Amino acid sequence: MRRNKTANALFISVVCLVAGMTSCQTSRHVIEESSLSATEHRKAIVAVFGDVRKISQNGRELFSHYHDKKFNFIDDPTKVSIRYFTKTSVLGVRRPFEVLVEVRRERKDPETRQFVDQGLDDGLSQKRLNELRTVLNQSRENSQEFDVENPF
Repeated sequence: MRRNKTANALFISVVCLVAGMTSCQTSRHVIEESSLSATEHRKAIVAVFGDVRKISQNGRELFSHYHDKKFNFIDDPTKVSIRYFTKTSVLGVRRPFEVLVEVRRERKDPETRQFVDQGLDDGLSQKRLNELRTVLNQSRENSQEFDVENPF
């Protein structure tokens, strides 16, 4: 009987651990309920990033060029051992949108000479989020645009 209780407790512990690790994780770096159009969001993101490196097919995910910790562009990414890039996603089908901001850190593996993702940098993500929030608030004050993507 005692053996079954120990096995049950171990099983429950493992299930809770797996459930906790695989549960949906939400980022803390989100601007919620932004009422600007998707086009205005892209303009604000480009105003913060400068020229973007990549845009998704639907225009809702934008990737910055590689930069350092101070958000200065890296001219030759092969000459550095650590680089960062910012990914911004405009989430939602219609207004109000949510805007997710992530600054990812990559480190060059000395053996393969390839960059390996080191994960999210919380401090830089928050800083980039604050910059974007400021630009979006300025855009909101100056916006008179009709939402062409979702007119009704």
